[in-house]
Parts: sequence; C-alpha cells; structure tokens
Amino acid sequence: MPEQDWFRVVTLPGRSDFSSLNQWLSENNVTHRFTLEGDGQILWVAKQELVEPAKIAASNWMKERHGVDGTIGVARRLKPSIEFNQPFAPVTLTLLFFSFLGFALVGLGYEYASLFFYYDKVPAFTEFTNEWYNLREGQYWRAITPIFLHFGAIHIIFNALWLWFLGTRIESVFGSVALLVLVLVTGLASNTAQAIVSFPIGFGGMSGVVYALFSYVWLVGKFTKHPAFELPPALFPIMVIFMLVSWLGAFDWLAGGEVADTAHTVGFASGLICAGITLFVISQSNNKPEEKSEEQSQDQE
Repeated sequence: MPEQDWFRVVTLPGRSDFSSLNQWLSENNVTHRFTLEGDGQILWVAKQELVEPAKIAASNWMKERHGVDGTIGVARRLKPSIEFNQPFAPVTLTLLFFSFLGFALVGLGYEYASLFFYYDKVPAFTEFTNEWYNLREGQYWRAITPIFLHFGAIHIIFNALWLWFLGTRIESVFGSVALLVLVLVTGLASNTAQAIVSFPIGFGGMSGVVYALFSYVWLVGKFTKHPAFELPPALFPIMVIFMLVSWLGAFDWLAGGEVADTAHTVGFASGLICAGITLFVISQSNNKPEEKSEEQSQDQE
C-alpha cells in the first residue's frame, strides 16, 4: 500500500485550540493533519489542490482568534452548535449512560447486577474455585462490565464528572475509536488486577479507567503541549497523593466500603503505558511528512 503524500500549508501557534479550524476542514472534506515543529504546529493536507483552501481557512482562523471572543468567535462563525467549543463525544456519552445504568442496577439489588460482576456464583471448595471461574464458563463480558457498576451517589458522580472531563478531551483529539480502545485496554487491566486481589468479594466502578485517562492526558499533554490536554499544574500531584493515601484506607468510609485501590493504581500505570505508545506513534508519523517535504524542496531546487 503506497505511503500517503502530505502537503504543507502553514505553521500555526502550538498552544492554540484548533477545534473550530479542525471542524471546518473536516466538514468541507479537507483531509488534513497537524504535526509538531518546535513551538508551532504545522497544518498538512492530503492533496495539492487543498493547500490554498486550507491556507485561506487558517488565515481566517488566525484573524478571528485574536478578536474579543477568541476561538469561540470562530466557532460561532463556522457552526453555531459548537458555540462553547464542546465537541460531540458519542463514546463518552455511551460510557456515561452505561455507568448510570450500572448504578441503577446495583441500587435495585445484587440479583439485578450479578450478571455484570467479574465473578458470581463460584462453586466453593473445588479446583475451579477462583476469580477465573465465570470467564472459563464463556462469560467474557464480565472482564469489562464491572467498570459500569457503581455503589452510591458519590461514587457515580465523582466518576461521571471525571469521565466527561477527560473522555471528551481524548475523543476530540484522537477520535471515538481511540478512546474506546483506551477504555477497553485500561478497563481490562484494572479489572483483572482488582479481581486477583479481591476474590471472592465483588467490586466495580469506573475509577480505574478514570485514573488511566488522567495519566494518559497528563503525559500526552506534557510532551505534545496540545491545548485540549492542558491541566492545572497542581492537579497531577494531588491525584497521585489521593491515590497513595487511599491505600491507607482513608477514603473507605466515604465510599461506604473498601476502595478498589489496586484498580486505581493499575489503571494509572496502564494509562501511562498507553500514553507512551501514543507519543511514540506521533513521533514516528511526524517525521514522515517532514522528510517528504525536504525531499520535495530538494527536487524543486
């Protein structure tokens, strides 16, 4: 399969919010990408004939972003429905829906939620009495569904707010599929780790995934400087301190039970690993267009 050719359009300020420009280009079928170069970000398009339209759009965006309303002004001009610059996030919304559904099932009683715990009705005193019993029986959905079960209002509200705050950012930058894969990978990792240490006690919650999304956004944002991934500087140490203090049982009374600290820690670590993979892929893809650009400039000379 031939490698995609990309054509350089313009260099834009690296710490700007490109969501409105990105939306305009996408809605007008301008296949494009952004890559980092020093303190700026380069806009590339897939076809030579798209360079001029993209350059005009970028020029208009640059003029608007320096106005009173900044990038929100551009959002109003391009599409009123994104006035507050909030992207549509179908995967994040779906995860929230199933989280509240899991909260409702737990509230109705264990018999309603039992199908979604990691393990359930495991026979005692047999060679198969362990956390893998239900998975061996072919109930593979149990490996991921505990992330949707929540035990109390504080539990669901905390996780829902963080899921919306972090999930929409990742989904707006890397897309719905990337967020879904990230949630599945980190959810499976945190659930499995917690199942090993908790058996036969049931557990649940999106907290492991939330910690994974947090560490992912923090590390990717630290190296790419993408505006959507900018977090308050004090937030990272606060979250880490909370995670460590929780191991001492400080928040068990607030949760109304034992906090799934293993899921939090493994989720946090798996988020960092996924962020490292993402940064590696970005660095590899960033090198290709620039190499091509240099070759093309040499040919022109």
